[in-house]
Amino acid sequence: MRLRLFWKIWLGFWATFLLLSYGLWLYWSVQPDPTAIDWDAPRAAGTVLIASAANALEEGGVAGLKRQIAAWPQIEQKRLSLRSGPGPCSPTGKRELAIPVSSGGTGYCLRYATPALPKDDSEAIMPPDFLVATALAGLAFSAGLAWYLTKPIYQLRKGFDRLADGDFGVRLGPAMGRRRDEIADLAGDFDRMAEGLAELVAARDRLLHDVSHELRSPLARMRLASGLLRRDPARFETSLDRIDHEADHLDQIVGELLTLARFESGVERSEEYFEVVEILNIVLSDVKFEATSQNVRIETDFRIEASEDDWLVAGSGLLARRAVENVLRNAVRFSPRGEAIQMRLTRSGGNCTIFIEDVGPGIRAAEPRGLLKPFVQDRSPESAGYGLGLAIAQRAVAACAGTLDLANRNPTGLSVSITFPLALAHGRSE
Repeated sequence: MRLRLFWKIWLGFWATFLLLSYGLWLYWSVQPDPTAIDWDAPRAAGTVLIASAANALEEGGVAGLKRQIAAWPQIEQKRLSLRSGPGPCSPTGKRELAIPVSSGGTGYCLRYATPALPKDDSEAIMPPDFLVATALAGLAFSAGLAWYLTKPIYQLRKGFDRLADGDFGVRLGPAMGRRRDEIADLAGDFDRMAEGLAELVAARDRLLHDVSHELRSPLARMRLASGLLRRDPARFETSLDRIDHEADHLDQIVGELLTLARFESGVERSEEYFEVVEILNIVLSDVKFEATSQNVRIETDFRIEASEDDWLVAGSGLLARRAVENVLRNAVRFSPRGEAIQMRLTRSGGNCTIFIEDVGPGIRAAEPRGLLKPFVQDRSPESAGYGLGLAIAQRAVAACAGTLDLANRNPTGLSVSITFPLALAHGRSE
């Protein structure tokens, strides 16, 4: 979990904090300190006062000093102190002034205390400009964060509204711009969901169209046969045979549609195992009779050197058999008479792959995988079938965690590969 949105919010908070601190420092650096005291003026005044008091003491003694300071304010008189007798005369603090004076043979020490600083700087009240700046910075950060988060959420809501109204062309990726965080990832997931829904609806419409087309043809022939029977009762048996034949076609189409719908709705992974070589032998025994009747050979190359357990695959053997049989019957149906179908089994990297190759007409479409869609037929329009065989085979292989691929052969023919993961190579599920 990359927490990109968290880091954006965290960095935004610290950027706001640093900008606020730097701005306040710049502001206060050009403003006078209201709590600061200019000690130069009080000290200069104190120097003048203590000098005049010292002159009065030296010339007139203590009585002359009293006469000198009688006109001073009381607070200034209290700051002046006098001590007589021997001893050092030096300031007792950094703000005190001291002068030794000799008068009438007696030594005096005259001191003057300049005004004191506030007792504790922490008692100063927080200036209101700091509170205002902090409130404005918090408001700006909160507004920017709310806009940054709610704008894409609003776009997501609009996208969901349009999607609910059936607009499957809505995309949110361009609206996110260069944004790279969890909300942008959510918009990407929305776009993939919209694309999937668009494909699903298009597939549904195409399936309904194709089903109606496929069902209409045998129904039309059945209606034609019943009409001929009414006009010519002598053709009773022939008309009934045609009706039975078309009913069988309808039954096959409905059966394959039910199978396809079962795969489309999702087949749960089976807890069973099947052995690939055994499935291939069963399919060969069933299809060889049909191939012999069309004068088509099936040549196999399995080269099995490992034990049977090494060819186990987790999944349903019935589904795997259905997939391989559909592909092999298609190869027999489109192979020219007298030609051979190559069927090979290989293993590599923990997977086994079945190759079924024919020398038929191949695929005319530019994208061979298009044949894996329901009701898509490419080789010959007049061929029997409904275009469901490969679609069913592909979904049956996927239900066993495998893959099915198509490719044209050179100079002609089609190669179909079916790959299954081997159970021992990937670990059996308990």
